[in-house]
Amino acid sequence: MKYFKIMAIATVLVLTAVPAQFKAYADSDRIQVNDIITDNNMKAETTLPQTTTTEITVTTKSVSSSEQSLKPVYDEFDENDVNGEIIVNIPENVTADVAITFDSPEVTDEPYYIANLKGGEFYSFAVEGRDNTESDYRTYTVSVALKGGKYDIKSTAFTDEVTVPDGNDNPDSYIKYNYTFTVDDEFSKNEWDITSQSGTTKTIAVHLDDVAMGDLNRDGMVNASDASDVLAEYSLLSTSGEYSFTEKQKLEADTDKDSFIDATDASNILEYYSYASTGGEDSFEKFMSAK
Repeated sequence: MKYFKIMAIATVLVLTAVPAQFKAYADSDRIQVNDIITDNNMKAETTLPQTTTTEITVTTKSVSSSEQSLKPVYDEFDENDVNGEIIVNIPENVTADVAITFDSPEVTDEPYYIANLKGGEFYSFAVEGRDNTESDYRTYTVSVALKGGKYDIKSTAFTDEVTVPDGNDNPDSYIKYNYTFTVDDEFSKNEWDITSQSGTTKTIAVHLDDVAMGDLNRDGMVNASDASDVLAEYSLLSTSGEYSFTEKQKLEADTDKDSFIDATDASNILEYYSYASTGGEDSFEKFMSAK
């Protein structure tokens, strides 16, 4: 008689424990903030009396061990509407300011994600899909600005516009946008260039370590035009106290490295221009170090 009572109690305990266990796995169907999932299949298995076995398998999106999932700042974000993700790979020794906003019939430049990220990691941003019709659309803008490199400066932001399609109210498609950033010292008129592109995957070289002293307009020459740009910036600073130059241009304009942009810097550029025009072959940096 005692044996049957023990069996009955055990059976009740097992049956009451099952719903909570199954709920724990069902609640894990979506990846939460900073959760890293390394197993593609999570299984909950319970054996009931009389050899009756119930098995539930929940399949989740695989995230590599080095990939971090970020939380949106958008209050009305619905993970059930997610139809894609934006993946950003940040190189080591820099940080990145990442902003994702969207336009829709109701709002413009609505903040969706805002994050300051360390280098050497992949980051994943889950994105909701839309039908992209006149009455129901979202155009997402991805903005990434790197800071660091040899001169510890901040680049102008790389930007890209993307859409995430959704054929109905439930996720029935999935799209990934991949952005890989690198840092180099290549001379370019731009602060960053897209070096490769295939489908929704892009590689962007950010030229943080390319500083051409005195060459404000990045035309490969130091001349009167650059001096004019410096004087215009000096005038702006004198009247408003605000810069129009990028971080890199500030370095290139401060020819005497006194942390000020003024008429002396313009004069140094004109002196070098005169020197180079009469056959001088030294670089601007060497010319300045000899003064």
